[in-house]
Amino acid sequence: MIKEVRDLEERGVRITPQRLTVYKILKRKGHATAEEIYEEVRKSLPRVSLSTVYSILEAFKEKGMANEIRINFDRSTFDINTREHHHFYCRVCGKILDIEIEPCQPLRSRDVRGHRIECFEGYFFGVCRECKKG
Repeated sequence: MIKEVRDLEERGVRITPQRLTVYKILKRKGHATAEEIYEEVRKSLPRVSLSTVYSILEAFKEKGMANEIRINFDRSTFDINTREHHHFYCRVCGKILDIEIEPCQPLRSRDVRGHRIECFEGYFFGVCRECKKG
């Protein structure tokens, strides 16, 4: 059994060609919009609809298999890395990168001025190292 099938089954997701294909694309790309995923899915499954892709992504979110991030605000991007982490958005090329940094004390303690922190995500904006070179 391939790893992707096992991953879906462990989360209680019914295996379909569409779900498996979306999951594989998310694993490979890391961060992708529903529209980007849709375009890739259609290469192997031309009859799939954009609404099907959105439904699959919603199911993945509900099962804790993907997060929806809104770092560029005009569209959602989906991230298969569900651990709490930050993101960097390159304003030049539009790439979104995971940023792993040590959380500050309030995040470690899950408390800020008496407020309980349930989850966190931070967004950094700037120019990625590839664009900075060019």
